[in-house]
Amino acid sequence: MMAIGSALFGTGPVSQQIGLENIAPGTTAFLGTDRLGRSVTELIIHGARLALLVGILGGGLAVALGTILGMAAGWWRGPVDAAALWCSGAVAAVPGILLVLTIGFMMGGGLVALLLGIGLASWVGVFRLVRAEVLKMRRKNHVLAAKALGASSIHILQNHLFPRIAPLILVQFTLHFVFAVKAEVVLSFLGVGFSDAVSWGGMIRQCLAFNDLAHGHWWGLTSATLAMVGLVLAVQRLADNFNHRLEMSHRTLS
Repeated sequence: MMAIGSALFGTGPVSQQIGLENIAPGTTAFLGTDRLGRSVTELIIHGARLALLVGILGGGLAVALGTILGMAAGWWRGPVDAAALWCSGAVAAVPGILLVLTIGFMMGGGLVALLLGIGLASWVGVFRLVRAEVLKMRRKNHVLAAKALGASSIHILQNHLFPRIAPLILVQFTLHFVFAVKAEVVLSFLGVGFSDAVSWGGMIRQCLAFNDLAHGHWWGLTSATLAMVGLVLAVQRLADNFNHRLEMSHRTLS
């Protein structure tokens, strides 16, 4: 909520405070300050803004790509299905984080490279699930009836198949949101992420680069790590809730 609020009202960059460098958490600074005198609380909120942006856009790109290819492959079969299966197999052969790193290095880093890398590296799971559901539902009576009445393939996919796999896609989006956030933190830690914005991975990298733990400055590293863990656990809990409701609705329909 604080990240969304700061994004809406535009708090601006985190300002440096001369004379308040490396202050421990307390009344002066709730989560302390870093070596430049910047408030760790503000850094965490700005990092959450980037995490939400990357999670929504990167995860959304992966889910959208997997859904489109899965529906097309499951419905039209033939050469479309063969080509999509070949592409998915090629992408699945490379570890996800490694593929994101490769695309990030090839495109010189930045937000666009990060989002494209996450989207292109993580669509395969959604593709396989959507394809399997379309293959199963294309033989249902309501789909066969729509085909017999002369409905076009696009009409059937849009009005008869997509609404029934939408809950599954929603669950997949929450899972890919988590992957996107973790990928952004890893890339920022390695220096390949979005360098123009505050990132939790960048905070962790700076803390380790300046050996803050050895100097007793533990609050920056701890705050960034706990913020990432808290967001990931919250979204995973949300995904489990969606998945449970989906299973219950399937049992009710069956």
